[in-house]
Amino acid sequence: MDIYQLLADVPAYTEFPTVDELSASSRELARRFPNLVTLQTIGQSTEGRPIEMLTIGDAERKALLIGTPHPNEPIGTLTLEYLSRRLCEDDDFRKEIGYRFLIIKCADPDGLTLNEGWLKQPFSPLTYALNFYRPPHREQVEWSFPVHYKTLHFTDSCPEARVVMEVMDSERPTFLYSLHNAGLCGVYFYVSGRLPGLFPRLRRVVTSQELSIHKAEPEQPYVEKLDEGVYQLFGVKEIYDYMERNLTEDPAPHIEAGTSSDDFLKARTGGYSFVCEVPYYFDITLNDLAPAGITRREAMLQGAFRVDSIYHDIREYFGIVGAGAPRDRLFRSVDDYVRKAPQRLAALKQEAEAPQYTREATRAEVFDATVGRVFYSMLYLGEVYRLAVARGSEEVARVVRRRLEDICGQIDSQSTLQTLPLQQLVATQLGTGLHAMAAWKEFGTPTIPGR
Repeated sequence: MDIYQLLADVPAYTEFPTVDELSASSRELARRFPNLVTLQTIGQSTEGRPIEMLTIGDAERKALLIGTPHPNEPIGTLTLEYLSRRLCEDDDFRKEIGYRFLIIKCADPDGLTLNEGWLKQPFSPLTYALNFYRPPHREQVEWSFPVHYKTLHFTDSCPEARVVMEVMDSERPTFLYSLHNAGLCGVYFYVSGRLPGLFPRLRRVVTSQELSIHKAEPEQPYVEKLDEGVYQLFGVKEIYDYMERNLTEDPAPHIEAGTSSDDFLKARTGGYSFVCEVPYYFDITLNDLAPAGITRREAMLQGAFRVDSIYHDIREYFGIVGAGAPRDRLFRSVDDYVRKAPQRLAALKQEAEAPQYTREATRAEVFDATVGRVFYSMLYLGEVYRLAVARGSEEVARVVRRRLEDICGQIDSQSTLQTLPLQQLVATQLGTGLHAMAAWKEFGTPTIPGR
């Protein structure tokens, strides 16, 4: 199988598909290849939208691929669009991979619908923020799997996660590809464990697409680094232990969510999970390993200070537009952020007191801890803007929009952001995913550090 020729054929995408477009393309694929493709509705979303799954191939070994486990992360929908078509059109390719594919292009159709305002616009941080939606943790497909750990007991999985759970129980896949993507960073990966020869292959795919491996801070302080840009997958237990270590109170009320799809898969089939996080944006500073003149601790605290300032704006304006508002999806997302961000920031500040943060930071780490954190935090201010518009609070909407424009202006002045071509991002997700499937098929059992 010539993976690189396959990647060279990825179309030059310029926008993301809507929920209706994803469904229409699946129906067309099933119509064209009736002896190869099965399309079925496997459940309904919270708001009653159908959740569909394509089954392609007849191999005994099964791979479950999930698009939009977070609905503000739609790059995977393009990856699944291209992959599903190639699997049908290229018999040799499908047979050589050796998996039966269970493909859920959109696991959260309600959430993706709420992001449709930016899917087909020219991409910019401001456009993204003004049209952004991300569910609270307990309503996310990725973080709504049941768990009992210490004082945390979560069984109220969202309907979308229950659909995925039923597929895992009935189909027993042994490979899971949850198609996430990031925002402003290099390319990085989460894996269930080491597989021989896999990590160099992942890096080669990234390099082939003229992208960069992530060299700055990890997404969260508690993740375990296995290699440059490669991290051990984690569940809610790691989150709990991190917060327990850094807070003086029970962390369970500040988590109030379930565990990950990887944890659920391991409990069901002992299978292997893989995540490739590709970003919308990159800045060359994220490759700069020169010393920055301050410690990692100082950089993290600077970032936390900037996030704290944005948090206070979110809380203030949400207090105005949220009063008496219906508890719809946007409301619940901001409400969850307002209630939990103080404890998360407190845990981050306490974590920064650990000895490893006394090392001098690289310029990449400083950029990630300051500019990167601001980028992600302002998105919830965008949700407040949307609430203000929906409530007819024109003055609040104007003020919040100006604040968002100021933040985006600051990001612009402190960076040289590059909007990355979707073709390269899709090719990276596809190529690395295929390498992970091949390695799992060949070696079968991961080595999980410390477990």
